[in-house]
Amino acid sequence: MIVDGIDMRPGNAEYPLNQWYVAAWSHELEPGRSIARDICDVPLAIYRSEAGTAHAVFNRCPHRGMMLTSATGRIEGDTIRCGYHGIRFAADGHCVEVPSGGAVPAKMCVRSFPVVEKWKWLWVWMGDAKRADPALIPDHEYLGLENSTLHSEPGIHLTVKANYLMPLENLVDATHITYLHHGLIDSGNVATTPYELKVDGTRVGSVRKFENEVLPPMLCAVMGLKGNRVNRTLTLTAFANNLCEIRQDFVEVDRLDEPPGRINLIVSITPTRRAETAHFALFATSFENKHPGRFDDLRKLLMEDVVVLEEIQALEERLGREQAPEVSIKADECNIRSRRVIAEMVRRERAAAQPAGATT
Repeated sequence: MIVDGIDMRPGNAEYPLNQWYVAAWSHELEPGRSIARDICDVPLAIYRSEAGTAHAVFNRCPHRGMMLTSATGRIEGDTIRCGYHGIRFAADGHCVEVPSGGAVPAKMCVRSFPVVEKWKWLWVWMGDAKRADPALIPDHEYLGLENSTLHSEPGIHLTVKANYLMPLENLVDATHITYLHHGLIDSGNVATTPYELKVDGTRVGSVRKFENEVLPPMLCAVMGLKGNRVNRTLTLTAFANNLCEIRQDFVEVDRLDEPPGRINLIVSITPTRRAETAHFALFATSFENKHPGRFDDLRKLLMEDVVVLEEIQALEERLGREQAPEVSIKADECNIRSRRVIAEMVRRERAAAQPAGATT
């Protein structure tokens, strides 16, 4: 699918750079330490100063090309030192020391990237730093991450060897639940249940309602149910293009006088390379989720998706577009809308980057 000249075909879809992406859990980055992460085909050195502030810079020393996150590199105050020849860079990317002496070349610098630490995530802005508005990060209160009525905690980190559009669309595609997940999270009824489309800016989702529904054991355990029959509303939302939310509002049918419960599965979508995506997934719940296997169950569930998506990516790359056409159906409406939203984001970036008077 090509939208206004933007390639939005699964397996090769373009992504906007003027966007916040989750790079890590906060707890992964201790003071005075660094980690290497790729986002949008860019190698990043993400480090926390000795005072506790998180920073991100291009992960390559321009002197002789060593990664700044190498084992011999180190963090000193607010700066990062290359472990090869000791050249040191400030958080803004400027070189502040060449131990061997001499004038510092003007090109001896690395690109820096805006970082926002919000809730227990580290968000990095990959585009024009002047446009890095923290208000563009998905609403954490809405998601239940900064909401005193919900409980949330860091979950799991997964890598999917597939273009980001595939896992994004998979997570908000309810119809695959019945067939791919073998009864783990439905009783065979989700695929045929009608939905209502919801569009709010860059949020595109679907809403399905169920009455007196029988839920399988895994879902009952994660939702903390005493029985196995509920009335529930299932809302799947893509925050184009960096996050998905699977929200379930429910009440047990034999406890209708009790307040409804809520469980949100929140999964970040971070394109690391053209054909690779990182997930940081967690639950936000209206109850204290003490199910000991909740994250093991989540990993098991998501890995079923990962296996399929990686197979699809590999097959599409082998066959090429002519032998691997895409035919959409009515249930793909939400995903097609999301593609158009993302394509518009990319189009605006291109337009803003053009010199005055240039035409496409």
